[in-house]
Amino acid sequence: MKKYLAILLLMTICLVGYFWLKAPSLTTTAVSANQNLTGFVVTIDPGHGGLDNGASVGKTKEDELNLKISEALKTELESRGATVYLTRSDDQDMTQRNYNYSKQDDMYLRAQKIDENNPDVFVSIHLNASSNTSAWGSQVFYYGKSEQGKTLAAIIHNAMKPVTGTTKKIQSADFYVLRCTKTVGVLIECGFISNANERGQLRSSKYHQKLASAISDGIEEYLLSMSE
Repeated sequence: MKKYLAILLLMTICLVGYFWLKAPSLTTTAVSANQNLTGFVVTIDPGHGGLDNGASVGKTKEDELNLKISEALKTELESRGATVYLTRSDDQDMTQRNYNYSKQDDMYLRAQKIDENNPDVFVSIHLNASSNTSAWGSQVFYYGKSEQGKTLAAIIHNAMKPVTGTTKKIQSADFYVLRCTKTVGVLIECGFISNANERGQLRSSKYHQKLASAISDGIEEYLLSMSE
């Protein structure tokens, strides 16, 4: 009986070991069957960083959420075949110094970083805030003198609407990253950090993935239409 139990235990260990060795192949990062973005280059600019937290409510800081959303977007775009660059990958602004923060220096270096790899498009990821805590909804901004930027903004906006439910419209803006870059791009306010309900969504990794998928759909539609 003891011999039988020993053999049974050994067989169980062998089976567990076999499936354990096979497990990595089941948990590898999923690659989209859609590789339509192969050959395209996208730069993502997670807004703020370092001493510049952007908007914040309690312990919820815009710069941290911007980076998380940007990382989810990078993963999604890469799964579709795109080559993707981030202007920052940690909690630092473009000056990478923890003293004497200069918005002017940061924005100049940010624009340089966006254009550095000659991307086809760029998106700058931000969160909005208002003293009116009932204000909500995503919004996409483009540089007023860029017709391509306006087209990109409209397409991304329409792709995001089913996710965010926004009633806002795209809008032209004179933001430095839109005005002082050679690359066609938009600035996306993914929602209002000052709105309690939307803030809860914006802290969710599942919501980050939904935003990433929608924004990627918009980028893909734009790039494919421009390459026809």
